[in-house]
Amino acid sequence: MSDITELDTPAEVGHQMREEIRQISVRVRARRQLRSRIMVTLCAVALAITAVPLVLLMYQLFRRGLPVVLHAGFFTQLPQTPSLIAPNATGGVSNAILGSLVLTVYAAIMAIPVGVLAGVYLAESDSKLAAVLRVVAQTMAGAPSILMGLFAFAFVVRALHVGFSAIAGSFALAVLMLPVIVISSEIAVRGVPSTLREAGLALGAKPHMVSLKIVLPAAVTGIVTGIILAISRAIGETAPVLLVIGGGYINSWKPLNPVSALPLLIFEDAKSEWPSLRTEVWGIALVLVAFVFVLSLSARIWASRKQQAR
Repeated sequence: MSDITELDTPAEVGHQMREEIRQISVRVRARRQLRSRIMVTLCAVALAITAVPLVLLMYQLFRRGLPVVLHAGFFTQLPQTPSLIAPNATGGVSNAILGSLVLTVYAAIMAIPVGVLAGVYLAESDSKLAAVLRVVAQTMAGAPSILMGLFAFAFVVRALHVGFSAIAGSFALAVLMLPVIVISSEIAVRGVPSTLREAGLALGAKPHMVSLKIVLPAAVTGIVTGIILAISRAIGETAPVLLVIGGGYINSWKPLNPVSALPLLIFEDAKSEWPSLRTEVWGIALVLVAFVFVLSLSARIWASRKQQAR
């Protein structure tokens, strides 16, 4: 600020100080707006760079996969092996679609109850066992998915003599889903306000009843979202089921029978020497992406409506 002389009146001094403060505020605001515009521009550029591969991938999926999906019998027929007489024969993928649904349903039945209860325990307990289980869950969440397939092969296929079957693949996917469900359930339960627990305990309810009747309903949105994310991850995994489900060109939903799956069929067709099977990969990939997209979108819509209702 400029020096204030003795000849200046108090009114002039106050006006001069306000004017200098206003000028400083204008300069500071201009610098902040400039930095804000720069950061928004950088974020927009980063978003565009991130979106370009996704847009190109989706374009290729629809351009190459849509004609395959629209082919008659793609969803209802069994796969066919091309031959010299019929080199373009591919059939359908009904066995892989049914197998993926069967594997996902069985895996969800195994993983969801255990994962949700473990998440509630980790959120409600501060014991050493809870700390160990939390570290184990976080470690499993970052482990390569092929380890789940190797574990299922050694434990279910070999040790229990179950053989290549849907239940072995479901077990591998359940182990893959479990840490995701545990971590998301713990986060959802910890997000419930403590006042709800205190109100339930103040009314005389036992701690386990408070957890089941008050805490879980309040955290159900986050828990279900985590479950859907775990299912979306499991349904597209190839490595865990590659070693244990057996494959085969049959429609089967029985737990002890070999089954196929969409990721496994993509793996098998992609390395085929027949161009028709390699072309079919795009259609299978489009169906798989559509499944995951529908699951994720349904979870977000449900969570949004549940949050609005609350």
